[in-house]
Amino acid sequence: MGTQPVEEKKAPGLADDPNFVTAISTACEAAGCPVQRFVSALGPYGTWLVEIRRDGEEQRVLWNGKEARLVLQIRLTQGGWEDPLSIEVPVQDTDGFVAGVAQILSVPT
Repeated sequence: MGTQPVEEKKAPGLADDPNFVTAISTACEAAGCPVQRFVSALGPYGTWLVEIRRDGEEQRVLWNGKEARLVLQIRLTQGGWEDPLSIEVPVQDTDGFVAGVAQILSVPT
């Protein structure tokens, strides 16, 4: 007797909470970085990113859930992204990520 494949569904994570998205977006806006888009990735690590404009450049703040790092990325003119800065987020809740986003966006690029 055969078995049916089980369809995996992503369990809702922090980045799927509208209050979290609002808090991260507000932190970016407070740093003078208009938010273009927020993306919550599928997968087991809780990865998410927020695309912003900063100093006329396309940038994004990425939570790399697999490596547990908050990363500032800057779009390169030839394509791809540069990662000039990454930090640890000691407390991985809404307040911890808001503080991390504020910290990463306080560093000049």
